[in-house]
Amino acid sequence: MPAQPCQDECEHLIRIAHAMADVFANAPAQKHSASLDAWLRRATALLEHAKLETIDGEQALENLALDLRRRWLDATHGGSNRYMMSPPHAQVKALADAKRIHYPYDRWLKPNLLEQRLAAHRPPPEGWVGRSLLFANGMSAITTTLQLYRSLAPKLWPRSKKTPLSLHWFGGYFEIARALRLLCDDHLHGRKHANQTTLGEIVTRGAPDLVLIEPVAADIDLEVFDLDAFITAWKQRRVKRPCAILIDASLSADAFPVERLCRELADDPPAMIISIRSALKLDQQGLELANGGLVDLWVSDTADNTERLDNFEYDLAQARTTLGVGLSQDEYAALSAPFFLDDASLTTHARAVFANNRRFAETLNQSIKPDIGLLAHINHPSLSPANGQPWAEAPFVNLSYRPDQESARAFLRAVLEHEAMVRKLNFRSGSSFGFRAHRFEMGFVRGVKFNSLRVALGARRGPSLDGVIELFQELAAHSDFGALRKAYPKIEAQHPKDRVQDET
Repeated sequence: MPAQPCQDECEHLIRIAHAMADVFANAPAQKHSASLDAWLRRATALLEHAKLETIDGEQALENLALDLRRRWLDATHGGSNRYMMSPPHAQVKALADAKRIHYPYDRWLKPNLLEQRLAAHRPPPEGWVGRSLLFANGMSAITTTLQLYRSLAPKLWPRSKKTPLSLHWFGGYFEIARALRLLCDDHLHGRKHANQTTLGEIVTRGAPDLVLIEPVAADIDLEVFDLDAFITAWKQRRVKRPCAILIDASLSADAFPVERLCRELADDPPAMIISIRSALKLDQQGLELANGGLVDLWVSDTADNTERLDNFEYDLAQARTTLGVGLSQDEYAALSAPFFLDDASLTTHARAVFANNRRFAETLNQSIKPDIGLLAHINHPSLSPANGQPWAEAPFVNLSYRPDQESARAFLRAVLEHEAMVRKLNFRSGSSFGFRAHRFEMGFVRGVKFNSLRVALGARRGPSLDGVIELFQELAAHSDFGALRKAYPKIEAQHPKDRVQDET
């Protein structure tokens, strides 16, 4: 761990600001360089401040990061706002870096420049060809792709039997579960697999038409996908029916080895490998400039497959326009940031997020007792048997606690908010993950609403990260919720135990 984490981050933000200034240098938005100059003066002053590595210095660093975000969005939206949603055909339209874009109607906008970046960001390995598309967000990318596959797959890969398409899913993201309830019918049968052994058996039989994989299941358990077992099952397929593999890598950034799938399955390649991830989570240096969904389509390089790929890409782009699930002009402009879809940027940020959550999980795990204590269990891929796999990471940690009443949920949240305020930690209640600072979320899993807690640590190292770890170690030391309530009598007065109803 660096001795001066806040200094390292401040220098990193300064590099981002210089890259942004380069974008504006030869563009109509050049006037915004002055705004960045003012920001750079503040950043340089903070870099030299004696208290940078303190909790107050860290808060100043957080404010600086948020201000950099605001200045970029002011500049990029200020440019895109000049254009009507249906601009005159002859009007010259451009991004902040003066690169021209063309569209007759906002919904028809094609983010070609970003798709070129995406294609170069992770090109397919030798023997494979690919296409790349951007969507409004990760879920629109997944649902549109599934809808198109449902209708187009039987035409691209003719089947001898007119049986329903079969989708088999390893994962746990609740919105994918909702999407499958909407999409599955007599023509598409879907099944979620909590047991990976069962999934392997079905793959060996050659039953699936589509396998949907989350490298780390986005549920309370954060179970890691067993790639070795899957490859073994695929190589033993008794029926070689065309089957696509769809990977939702939103939690994993670029850690999951899709290229290995291509190499290992070369003798019996999938009909298509589709990689999708939310661009909001780990691709934007924690600045959350705009929503986005990233789609890479790969097929083995044969003439027939290339034709299928072209048809699928064309229809997927058409569906994006028709359903209105593409990027808006403001989103396109915001995502033209120089660090977006940059290999080094994604890897550096994701690894920092992963490292902080891993450290939290492994350190806190030493304080949790199996049969007693306020905290009952901690889930993170680093604590699983799959710990050695490169994709056994997560941008958050799931905790289970032992409540005394349903009111325990509100009480624990109040304690966390109180301690974050008293200790001046940059640690707030909120959803999602992939930030620079740190968040927590109560009761995020249906069915265990009152005894679950997610801690999502951002990329920032320093006093708040150390403080959050120390806070949870102290919470784990309490024997039960009764002891915690005694430690916080004022909060207890605001969140008393639920009264037992008189049955007489």
